[in-house]
Amino acid sequence: MDLTTRLLSTLQKLHLFQDLSPTQIKRLFATCQQESFDPGQELCKVGTASENMFIVLTGEVNILSARQVILATESAVTTIGETGLLSGETRSATVVAHKHTTTFVIGRRPLLQLMQDDAAMAIRLYRNAMVLVRQKLIAADTRIEDALQSLSGSDSTQ
Repeated sequence: MDLTTRLLSTLQKLHLFQDLSPTQIKRLFATCQQESFDPGQELCKVGTASENMFIVLTGEVNILSARQVILATESAVTTIGETGLLSGETRSATVVAHKHTTTFVIGRRPLLQLMQDDAAMAIRLYRNAMVLVRQKLIAADTRIEDALQSLSGSDSTQ
């Protein structure tokens, strides 16, 4: 299997791209640019425009709050920034490479053009993004619940 075929297969396994046809994946792949980040380097910053999304191919990134608290750590292979890109909202977090990280970057304009040209792709991407947001909210709720239980457990021992 050649490199392009392996990359396309990897992209198709990501939840955001599920149910896209191989042709749709190839068109999406054609808009990507590869970019690498060294540890400590920002992929994106909270409060800035969501002009790109990232497909983390190798490495690991930290997701930080506006107060620089690590909210989560994401490892390859995953997507970062898809919600802001699709919604047009500003970045809700800062993403910093924790380890050397290689990404594919998808720009807002090329993606919106693809979606305008292919309504079925647009519907699938928006639906998949909604599922991802739901999963992230459930995970955040679990972390909050664990933190609250930890706090209440430490209060009862005093």
